[in-house]
Amino acid sequence: MKLYAMQGNPRANKIIVAAALANVQLEFVPLQYQQLESPEFLQKNPLGKIPVLETPEGFLTESNAILQYVVRGTPLVGTTEFHKAKVQQWLDFAATELEPQFIQLALPVFGHFPIAPAQALRASETLNWLLRVLDEYLKASNFLVGDALTVADINLNSYLQGIFTFIHGEEERKPYANLVRYHNHVTSLPQWLEHFGRTRYAKKPFPQLQFVEQPHPQQQKKEQKPKEEKPKKEQQPKQGPTKKEEKPKKEKEQDDEEAPPKAKNPFEHLPPTTFDIDAWKRQFLASKDLKAEFQWLWANLDQAGWSAWEVLYQKSENEGKLLIVTKNNVRGFLQRTDPHFRKYCFAVHGVYGDEPDLHQRGAWLWRGTEIPEYLKDHPTFEFVKFVKLDVNDEAQRARFEEYWLNQEEDESKVQGLTARFVEYFR
Repeated sequence: MKLYAMQGNPRANKIIVAAALANVQLEFVPLQYQQLESPEFLQKNPLGKIPVLETPEGFLTESNAILQYVVRGTPLVGTTEFHKAKVQQWLDFAATELEPQFIQLALPVFGHFPIAPAQALRASETLNWLLRVLDEYLKASNFLVGDALTVADINLNSYLQGIFTFIHGEEERKPYANLVRYHNHVTSLPQWLEHFGRTRYAKKPFPQLQFVEQPHPQQQKKEQKPKEEKPKKEQQPKQGPTKKEEKPKKEKEQDDEEAPPKAKNPFEHLPPTTFDIDAWKRQFLASKDLKAEFQWLWANLDQAGWSAWEVLYQKSENEGKLLIVTKNNVRGFLQRTDPHFRKYCFAVHGVYGDEPDLHQRGAWLWRGTEIPEYLKDHPTFEFVKFVKLDVNDEAQRARFEEYWLNQEEDESKVQGLTARFVEYFR
């Protein structure tokens, strides 16, 4: 049997994991996105979607149908008729209940479409309700069906990995201790780790989703307003217009307190700097001689107020396989970096290498001599390695410059790796 899909696709991965657990021989045929529209592939699936399974009897589509077919006759699909029905129940639960909420919340994080706050709020509330149901169900069990692993567990955990990586941070996961325990149990299987990799638990939700758990502002006002009611003005002694205006002002101050406090500038404690990053950005981007710009930079950089860094994303076993996915990851990394940080830094960041071993990295110049809070607050901070470069060392300066001077995609080399996708953060 042959399985056609993109490398790293979760719907395909769950099938590959199940086949490995059942010792079923399955040949994986990796595809590129452009192949899905080819006449050859459309003969396999006229919808142009993956995964597709080629069998001696013909082609099979829809991941859950393939999942059950590949391991048919094994305990992974259930050992009794009732257990088989329960497996189907949980497959349907994930597809019809869980997946719509996951898509509504995760795709904006991936940059596929802008977030719709009202829809995201409803999706978040529904998702949390579904997770509470699962958490209660798994209170006394390690599996969804009976006392053994089934394809229902493999399928559900492919969604949970996405939820815990991209949607729920530490605080959001706290109510689901049983579910996290269950997820850790299933995802510790060697077959899972080989194809999905370990779950990289987010410390907090990605910025696009951080609003969805907050109480609605109108609800807050309704709860607080009765406490703030004052006696009617007619009962008070007659006063001038200035007094009359004080009350609305006071109420406005109360309302203002409901909004989150304005973030402090994390660089305000630093001494004044002689280096103007905005001026150098304009100078660099307008220049036809970038090498000369770096000679100017090293001669004029205020080293007490600025520092140069190499930023290296530490990919998991299952990342860096496909260029289109890795490019999206880089875009997402830059989009999720606090936009206020742009005022204090200049960077070139991108994808380097060849499929299936692509790397996300870049060269950054920023205010201060340590890793700033703007980056420490990034959702992927724990998976990024920050290397501070000594700009007085010729070799390390050259390492930094290499990213900036070699930006021609599919042609230039940086540390021996071909530049595949390059973007500025400015």
